[in-house]
Amino acid sequence: MAGMTAWRRTVARHGPYVVRAVAEFRSWPAIVVSDTRRGPTFTVRGTEILRLAGADEVQVRLTAPAIDRLGPYLRECGQVMACPDRAWVTVQLDGEPDLDLLFALTSVAIKEHVA
Repeated sequence: MAGMTAWRRTVARHGPYVVRAVAEFRSWPAIVVSDTRRGPTFTVRGTEILRLAGADEVQVRLTAPAIDRLGPYLRECGQVMACPDRAWVTVQLDGEPDLDLLFALTSVAIKEHVA
């Protein structure tokens, strides 16, 4: 088998808080978690609302109107960053309070996509 190249799928490494968040979201009835080759996808009524964006980051699709409403609070929070797509924000998960923030923002995202 000379000349054959073995392709190894790289597995994204996620920090402990991202791993915990994924486990928690699997139990939320409003969120459909699908395991794909690229990792889990999280949808509500067919719309992706969460993305694993890095070792310690999760992106949340809040929608532009929700971000506008929450803007003053989000700007004060060092753990939340705007994304180029105005419907999304990135949440940096470095501790327990960040998980609580992610869960709260995900609840807002669910409400925005179910209403």
